[in-house]
Amino acid sequence: MPHAREPEILTCDEGERSLPSSQVSPVPLRQSMGSSTPICQLARQAELVASTDFTVLVSGETGAGKDLVARAIHSLSPRSGGPFVAVDTGSISPTLIESELFGHEKGSFTGADRQHSGKFETAAKGTLFLDEITNLPLSVQPKLLRLLQEKEICAVGGTQPRKVDLRVIAATNEPLLLLVQSGKFRRDLYHRLDEFSIKVPTLRERPEDILYLANRFIHMTNLELNKRVIGLSDGAIGRLLCYPWPGNVRELRNVIRGAVLLAETAIEVQHLAILDEPAAAAACPEPHWDFDPGAPLKETVQRVVMQVERDILNRVLKETQGNKAQAARLLHIDYKTIHKKVREYGIACADDGRDIEVRKVFR
Repeated sequence: MPHAREPEILTCDEGERSLPSSQVSPVPLRQSMGSSTPICQLARQAELVASTDFTVLVSGETGAGKDLVARAIHSLSPRSGGPFVAVDTGSISPTLIESELFGHEKGSFTGADRQHSGKFETAAKGTLFLDEITNLPLSVQPKLLRLLQEKEICAVGGTQPRKVDLRVIAATNEPLLLLVQSGKFRRDLYHRLDEFSIKVPTLRERPEDILYLANRFIHMTNLELNKRVIGLSDGAIGRLLCYPWPGNVRELRNVIRGAVLLAETAIEVQHLAILDEPAAAAACPEPHWDFDPGAPLKETVQRVVMQVERDILNRVLKETQGNKAQAARLLHIDYKTIHKKVREYGIACADDGRDIEVRKVFR
């Protein structure tokens, strides 16, 4: 039986402060990313820093939603009336990036037949989002440092600095401090960018958001394709919940869009174009859950997640003959996490490598 409903705007647990209606983002983080504890904490951080003019460094894996965080900070900030300019530094040639960011004067180089305003001036009174900041060449980094320190820029071929009023948010999918230590990124620039840091959790760190996001993408794709796919089968739900999602939300979105295109009524397992990684193949047993149609979505998801996690741990630990370190590597989690989960779900691994399941009733 397929399970889906039009996605509702989720709320976080009690204690999360709501913003005045005049400051609410058109697409709040909790609506675009989910209502799990990690996302509620992330949204709270974004709300707090939005009211400041701090430079923000957003880190996280590819596809996790760093751009959504940057846009939310801008839309909640006093600069929301100004432009939001996103620049993927990795997509610009190293020989052109200085001109693209800072602009150039007429005649400053071959082909510069007119004055050109750079992205920093385009983002005046607003926010400039520098995605994949690790791609910024070392030769350009001092100019960015000057911008952050003095709020002024000097165009290529120019002699007079110009004042600019903007906020900078940078994003990285690599540990920036490691690049500093290896000499590939300036330490002083790192500290200027890191006035406030936000880490975006991976999708596998917040599995309770998977079904909400899947249903949201089904609804959006139905509207785009003028289709009426009604939801996900039990098998498809199980497959989505136990897959490790190395491509994060971006991968989930692509999988769901393709599935909606292929499905006629409900999305089945065969519609999900998911790579059969060894961990996913080993970790996805046939689903056997009972659903209460009247239960709230959040309660149902939490129950299913608990059952899926327990089944996955049992299956993978059997595959690894009770070796928790090897199981942790297969599931892309650290040893402390799997040790905690084994205790939570009542799974005991004997010293001889055989795991003995201790029955635990989920209430």
